[in-house]
Amino acid sequence: MTNGKSVPGAATRLGPPHLVGLTEPADRPCHVSERVWAGLLEVGWAARLRSDDGRTRFQLRYYGERLEDLIVGDKAPALVYAVTESGQRILLFDGAAHGHDAMFCDSWDADTLRTRRADQVYVDADGEDTFELVVWVGYNIDWEDERESVVDADAPDLVTLVDGRRIPFEIARHAAFDALSIWATNARGRTVDIVSEELA
Repeated sequence: MTNGKSVPGAATRLGPPHLVGLTEPADRPCHVSERVWAGLLEVGWAARLRSDDGRTRFQLRYYGERLEDLIVGDKAPALVYAVTESGQRILLFDGAAHGHDAMFCDSWDADTLRTRRADQVYVDADGEDTFELVVWVGYNIDWEDERESVVDADAPDLVTLVDGRRIPFEIARHAAFDALSIWATNARGRTVDIVSEELA
């Protein structure tokens, strides 16, 4: 199962393009109530991360700072990777590239971005460093209303991003999510929020 659909029972919607083929349906995280989970799925997409070789437990490597359990940016946007035991690295979140504001509003000095090294290993309060990961992204922007303001006049199927790149509108509407949460569950069953971002 790829991230082409959300979990069973949720409205069908595409998820972030950078995670295509790397997810499977997610169970509700234990620390999220059924009511809240239903609300999140109503406005977004959620899935459990799964590597190319079927692994669902990962170490986390990141650039940024820890604010209690959360990974946040410091002088530059946060960068978070999931890493399998075999060494496959999966980009989960790049604050300079993912989400609405990074695509359409915010720009960063290229030299600053190049200095980011996702070399810190995430260890939780239990001393655990391997996790199952559930990713949720929110889609609260009405892209049909926004379409005229973002597409190119001479190429109505393309949008121009803040860095000058042009990409298809259909990709942009799924890549420009406006909120992101990543939940990590350790071997003891304890779940924490490791990323929680408003992106628009």
